[in-house]
Amino acid sequence: MSTAIPQEQLHTPVLLIIFNRAHTTQKVFDRIRQVKPKKLYVAADGPRPHVTTDAERCAETRRIVEQVDWECEVKTLFQEQNMGCGVAPSRAISWLFEHEEYGIILEDDCIPSQSFFWFCQELLEKYKHDTRVMHISGNNYLDGWRRDSDYSYYFSDKVNSWGWATWRRAWQLYDFNLGNYPELKDKGYLNGIFLNKLEEKYRLSKLEETFDNIRKGDVWDYQWEFTVYSNSGLCIVPEVNLVRNIGFGEDATHTFNLHDKKAQVHEEEIAFPLRHPKFVIRDVESDRRNFNKLMRDKASAKLKALFSFSL
Repeated sequence: MSTAIPQEQLHTPVLLIIFNRAHTTQKVFDRIRQVKPKKLYVAADGPRPHVTTDAERCAETRRIVEQVDWECEVKTLFQEQNMGCGVAPSRAISWLFEHEEYGIILEDDCIPSQSFFWFCQELLEKYKHDTRVMHISGNNYLDGWRRDSDYSYYFSDKVNSWGWATWRRAWQLYDFNLGNYPELKDKGYLNGIFLNKLEEKYRLSKLEETFDNIRKGDVWDYQWEFTVYSNSGLCIVPEVNLVRNIGFGEDATHTFNLHDKKAQVHEEEIAFPLRHPKFVIRDVESDRRNFNKLMRDKASAKLKALFSFSL
């Protein structure tokens, strides 16, 4: 087994979604530069009119694209008006798939390992026509635990979108407005698809909150999660974590709590050649452990935040 990473130029298109954080965007861009994709899509939301520093910060962040110094077709979608942190990313992804059959998607605070790109590229090709598989994640939060060390990844029904990849065939099922949610909820189709009552309550509460606040336009990923649920889709999860989120902090939109253990999970390299499962079956045990850990970590992060606040 080798961790050797391919050295040729990446042929899979990469979408980089940015806004006003040049310091994190630069770090993500530097990792993209290492693999020199032949196509780079860059989508930027516009400055917020009520934030006086946004115009210059957005401009500074956009200038990072000018650092492309390899043979690369660069396409940009720079919004003049601020669309929000839900609408802007979802439109950016739709824009990517207006031009490409598949692609890798990174936001401005998601630092990928080098092997992340090759992991995605190989699996995008392998499952190109397998409609059961809808999402390739770069994230694994099981702290090294593996149900089965024979394979490089497992199949889940849970979306992790801090560095991921998908196909046009899957994204075309996406509906930002969750149009099918009321029917599936009222008819009970979402009951019983989760591990237990606790997970059902947690997942459905997130969907309900997203649906109730859809006009705010500040969330896009719960709609993607619903797309996977409602189409009986599967997500690929690597055996090690391939992408680190460095966006935790005061200037974040959703990830404020620095005590969140996901803020401390670093990116790793995955071994090649990849060891592909001989089957396409959801790994319920890994999903169960992942959800239990999620609940424990959330409780721990809240307690630590409360304790630090009280000091």
